[in-house]
Amino acid sequence: SPASLMRIPPDDCFSESGDAEEVGFLPIYQSLNSNNQKNYPSGNNADDGLIEDIDAWASAWEYSYQALCVRGKGKHTKGYKYGTEPGLQPEAALSSSSQSQTVSSKSTMMDGPIDHPLLAVDSTSRTIPTKAQEKQRAEMLEILFESLSAPAAYIAPSPMLSSFAYGRQTSLVVDIGHSGSRVTPLVDGYCLSNGSVSSGRGGRWLGNIQKSVLEGVWNVNGTTLNNWNGWGNGKEGTGVPPCQEDCIIPRYLLHPNSEKYPDNKLDILKQSSFHSMAIHEVMYEMMTSSHMRPLESSREASAPFCGYGGESMRVHDDMAMDDEKIEDGEDGDEGSCYVLPDGTRVDLARSQAGKDLCRLPELLFSETLPSFLQPPTNDSSKYSDNMLPLQQLIHKSLSQILDVDLRKELSSNIILTGGASLFPTLDKRLSTQLGEVLPYSYKYKVIASKNSIENRYAAWIGGSILSSLGSFQQMWLSKKEYEECGAVLGLQRFKN
Repeated sequence: SPASLMRIPPDDCFSESGDAEEVGFLPIYQSLNSNNQKNYPSGNNADDGLIEDIDAWASAWEYSYQALCVRGKGKHTKGYKYGTEPGLQPEAALSSSSQSQTVSSKSTMMDGPIDHPLLAVDSTSRTIPTKAQEKQRAEMLEILFESLSAPAAYIAPSPMLSSFAYGRQTSLVVDIGHSGSRVTPLVDGYCLSNGSVSSGRGGRWLGNIQKSVLEGVWNVNGTTLNNWNGWGNGKEGTGVPPCQEDCIIPRYLLHPNSEKYPDNKLDILKQSSFHSMAIHEVMYEMMTSSHMRPLESSREASAPFCGYGGESMRVHDDMAMDDEKIEDGEDGDEGSCYVLPDGTRVDLARSQAGKDLCRLPELLFSETLPSFLQPPTNDSSKYSDNMLPLQQLIHKSLSQILDVDLRKELSSNIILTGGASLFPTLDKRLSTQLGEVLPYSYKYKVIASKNSIENRYAAWIGGSILSSLGSFQQMWLSKKEYEECGAVLGLQRFKN
């Protein structure tokens, strides 16, 4: 079941042996450790969408079943709610001797058959090998039919559903998500592997840069690779990074109950994906706060955190005292200061680093990366190829489409989606940047919903539209067909 990021997780999440590798938090798709590059030897930290733990993926489905009462008998006709099935006595009227029998009865109710088919969204990148995609879809079908007892199922790629949500069958889907950016061409409802490209620039990447600026260090897999200090009025950093001493403190460590937990459990928890996700939640709140400025429409906007700062992390005591006095004098100015959950105040007005924190989304388009970013491999050119800015990523995708007419049609239907695409005026800035890289004969158009819910959950909206079409009903893979032909028939039908 999900755990709250606001407090220490339950005791049953910790292993008895105390091994950090046995902490009861298993990421479904990939590790959320900060700047984790262990699965990307080429230096591309964009998520490929492969499921690392298929059992965790099945557990997420099963929890959703219980939360939505999918297995509840008569829920559509009798208003069924968990624990109130007609024919069962309320818990208050039961004796202690019959408690176990009641739990067994509820478990039986929740294991009832499912009346409707299931549509699963496949977020696998088109850039990975076909065999890896087919293997994952076969595992997904096995879970849907054998573990979840679905009467019928269908697996649809995320770019196709996002395009259908905007009413288009041919489009260029630009998905800026947590783990990176992807560009996928879609022609007549089919995703093209040729032209599908990805980049590591996404929400997690921006959060890691923001965290590094606040702490003054850039680390990969827990190893510090570079120091950077751009705080203060001097170009080499005459101030101290706000979180240099205590680092970023997540909310669960600020909860009163955290003081009651032994240090060994807290040390184990800090090495888990739960801690990394809690840190990212704090960074996400800061990235989406009101101090974030709209993206500039000028093509010549300077890159944040570039051209200043250095490795010097020391500061004279008199300078530090002067900075504290100035900060104390500006406490009333709420617009120039951001307060982290632990009370740390981040000055956003007096230092260049603080001003650039308000321009963090500019890094999605900047061709120059901050100097403290260290490639995980020695081949820096390959790292740069896998970290292309958005406008060059779209240009690379279109250049791989050989049909000129199709290329023009795709450029006129560029769909912007994903949680990291919700920064103010990002669609306008992308249009400006595309005018610099695309030919003048192309009439490009960026399509983005003004509703943040529609933009973030475009794949789910497209799945609802697709499953409601009458012509789509013959595309479902029934359980009988699965039992007769196995996953082979599904892989042929879902080939997209």
